[in-house]
Amino acid sequence: MKFRSIRSRLIQFMLLATTIPILLSISITYIHTKETIKGQSLEENRHLIFQGTTNLKNYLDNINKASLVVYTDTNFLRNLRKIPDDYRAVAEIYTVLQNIQNTVSGIERIYLYATESNQSTLVTPATFPKRESRTEPYVSTRPYEKYTTSMEPTHKSHDYGFPPSPTSYSEREVFTFHRTVTNIPSEKVLGVLAIDVRLDAVVAICEQLFNKQNEQLLVVDQSGSIIYSDKDEQIGQKLKDEVVLEHIRRDQISGSFENGGAMHVFEKMHTPYADWTIIKRIPNATLYERANQLTKINTAIAVIALFVIAFGTLFISVRITEPIKRLTSYMNRIQAGQLNVDIDWNSRDETGIMFTRFRQMMDTINNLILREYRLELANKTNQLKALQAQINPHFLYNTLQSIGTLALQNNVPRIYALLSSLAKIMRYSMNNNDALVTLQEEAGHVRKYLELQKERFGDQLEFSFRLEPETLQISMPKMILQPLVENYFKHGMGNRGNQGRLDIASRMKPDGVLEIVIENNGESIPPEELERLNLQLERQHSGVPAEWSDEDGIGLHNVLMRLQLYTEYESALHISNIKPQGVRITVEIHTQGKRAEENHE
Repeated sequence: MKFRSIRSRLIQFMLLATTIPILLSISITYIHTKETIKGQSLEENRHLIFQGTTNLKNYLDNINKASLVVYTDTNFLRNLRKIPDDYRAVAEIYTVLQNIQNTVSGIERIYLYATESNQSTLVTPATFPKRESRTEPYVSTRPYEKYTTSMEPTHKSHDYGFPPSPTSYSEREVFTFHRTVTNIPSEKVLGVLAIDVRLDAVVAICEQLFNKQNEQLLVVDQSGSIIYSDKDEQIGQKLKDEVVLEHIRRDQISGSFENGGAMHVFEKMHTPYADWTIIKRIPNATLYERANQLTKINTAIAVIALFVIAFGTLFISVRITEPIKRLTSYMNRIQAGQLNVDIDWNSRDETGIMFTRFRQMMDTINNLILREYRLELANKTNQLKALQAQINPHFLYNTLQSIGTLALQNNVPRIYALLSSLAKIMRYSMNNNDALVTLQEEAGHVRKYLELQKERFGDQLEFSFRLEPETLQISMPKMILQPLVENYFKHGMGNRGNQGRLDIASRMKPDGVLEIVIENNGESIPPEELERLNLQLERQHSGVPAEWSDEDGIGLHNVLMRLQLYTEYESALHISNIKPQGVRITVEIHTQGKRAEENHE
């Protein structure tokens, strides 16, 4: 019941009217902000990575240009073909290699193998050049001999087979630029050049492209080898994320995709000697951090607003519903019979006016109730006596005629029994002291009436009573069943010679309703007439004056009126036809019902 009160409904309405728009606003704002920030972030990172790719490409181009000095120096190619004992040629080769080393920062060492002189040369910043005779180049350079220029992925640095010196830095991460030296314009290979480059410059470029605290950056080549990673243990390893590899192996130069709860932005760098790809991984928590912060702020504001609205709604609802609850309490006390309730409510608004009018109404009721109550009792008593006096005189006439005829023809004690039954019927109907009787008493009266009728019709009439035991002691208005049974003899029982049949049954329905059903096999009521009778009964049942005609008689009208006098419009009367012929009259008496006025409330 609490959930149906005005207060609960008002609170629910206000909460729904405010919560739904606020939640929709927060959701729409979050989605819009999220998509906007995502677009801005992706655009910014594309520009950033594009700039990083450009810087890396320029750096590698510098290494490539530095390696081209082997062709710009006119003596270098000639010196490669000279015998190893030509120390001047060897010195000039050292000089060219050292110039390459000094041209670009980050070069760790340079290795040169001359194919005609079978000489291997190693130049490092920390040691003097090393030179020795070998029949073929160092094993790490052999896979790249077939390329003019190529890039070896990041690996641990080494001394290309030369004995390590105390000042050499081994185990350092480097990537190697390989160039095959040919005798231009012919394609004869004169030597193999390998330039080891430290990751310092690459690291410096990459660290400007991401935030180490919550972002990741990778540089991978076309084979999936990791050139650079913010995680040192990944450098030089193969990239294991197949989803990422699938995206970067496509024909797209740049793009973005989502995988593993993060957004990936990539940019490819195409050069004749290296195909590198920069991949930046931005977790969704970082990407949508500003959107989440804005949503949290909006949610906090919404929660505060909801608390304020709930408190205000509760306060307003109390101000509205408290007078109603107080007035309901007064009504309950008045309903219990306390007509002298002290109605106290001091307010200058509409509720105060309502209480004032209610107090004035109760004063008026208290002044008139005794007079109206006595008048109503007298009126009902007079109505009952008038209705009880309306007994069909034809019945008494026909009965007396039958008894007199029987007395003239047969001098038997049966006459006494019939006269006794008639006397009991008259005594029952004329006794005005008892307005209510039990169903057992009312059925006994009807049984005597039917016995007299059977004496009149003989074998042409049969009747039966099927009354459930629990219904026999139920109280009901007097003289209810006889007028209904009498209608059968007035309207339903024909002269066809067929045996007449009349059955009376009773049962208790749920909610304390006593149902009495009277069925006969007489003439059925025409459909139009049946509809009119039920309409009049329904009008009378609902308290609307019914328009009964003289042809209808007073039986149905009187029965329903008597039921209304004692059950306050809760009982009902229904008429229906029975197939193939006959009429059924159903009487419903509410033995535990409330007053009609309460039902209308």
